[in-house]
Amino acid sequence: MQARLPIPSSTLHPFDLANVLDGSQDFRWRKLEQGWHSGVLDGNIVHIRQDHGALEYRAHTNLDSLLISYFCLHEDIDAIYATFSSRDPDMAALARAYLYLRVLRQPDPWECMVAYICSANNSVKSIGRILEDIAEELGERVQLGQDIRYTFPSPERVLEAGPVPLRTMRLGLERHSHILHAAGLICSGELDLSRLSSSETPYAEARQRLMQLRGIGPKIADCISLFALNKPEAFPIDTHIRREFMSRYFPTSPRLSDKQLGEVARARFGKYAGWAGQLLFKSRWSAARGNGA
Repeated sequence: MQARLPIPSSTLHPFDLANVLDGSQDFRWRKLEQGWHSGVLDGNIVHIRQDHGALEYRAHTNLDSLLISYFCLHEDIDAIYATFSSRDPDMAALARAYLYLRVLRQPDPWECMVAYICSANNSVKSIGRILEDIAEELGERVQLGQDIRYTFPSPERVLEAGPVPLRTMRLGLERHSHILHAAGLICSGELDLSRLSSSETPYAEARQRLMQLRGIGPKIADCISLFALNKPEAFPIDTHIRREFMSRYFPTSPRLSDKQLGEVARARFGKYAGWAGQLLFKSRWSAARGNGA
């Protein structure tokens, strides 16, 4: 089927699909011809492109609700930006410079968890390749036209396959063990990602629970919380964020811990501190890419 989704209009922060998908948040999107992009979302292969004021997509079933949530089309984007831009001139300037930025609301916390377990000491390209390898080895084949992709395997499928397939992929840093550990906790019911993503579960509780897993430290826990558990106050801190935050706000101060930086960010930027953090990341990352990094 082919369908169209209207994009809510915004003069301050218009939607731009190519920029949104190039945000280093979700790693399995591929560019096709004529402006189309291929992705696999929550077990569904989908082709999508922007056509003026609408998103045009092809899929085997109606994905309106999924895509509206994924791209935050139901949110008042201008109001989100205003929550921190109104507090901070630097954020207001970054919001004008990177007006297309959005935080994607990924539908499968499990896949997001595996992605960020594999993110340490890895490039965006490498993370995407690892996820594709796992999907091709353990997922199910899906096809749309001539495009063949693979769904991301469930925790049950990963646990059933055992350690050999993941170990054979040579993921490094004991990642295969961390992924299997997480899969086991989910399958046993000890880790309930649906509960963690609920609005009734506070951010701090979700983050702390994630950090009890092998291979998940503060930064990875914050990435999962922000991108898949609906915790917009989560403020992932990596080298890019740290340098940008310190240079803008504490240029002469001694080094602050990541915990201190997160607390300062939430106090300064409010409920959507994670969105502000992504602007800082985009600023630093774009500068690095411009320098050939």
